[in-house]
Amino acid sequence: MSTDLRNVPNLDGTNELTQTRFWGGADRKQCVQVTQRKPNYDTNNGGAMFHYLQLTREQAKELAVELMLFAEGREVEEFEDCGGDDHHAAEYKA
Repeated sequence: MSTDLRNVPNLDGTNELTQTRFWGGADRKQCVQVTQRKPNYDTNNGGAMFHYLQLTREQAKELAVELMLFAEGREVEEFEDCGGDDHHAAEYKA
């Protein structure tokens, strides 16, 4: 069984992001699916109408930290030595 959560606020039309909570099984437990309609999809050629991402609560938490860093212009590039997980936690709270 799944539950529709509220859409991500302040996004309309092709930018809209919807959220659905669902049971991911005994290993994954509660999960969330974030869905976005593709701006230019072609169902006549077998194209998918949506992009989606399914995350466990832990994955959602870790991604939220990275997205906040990106939103604030403080993203860490892959090749940078960021100092590990403790550094991420300190950066997010800074």
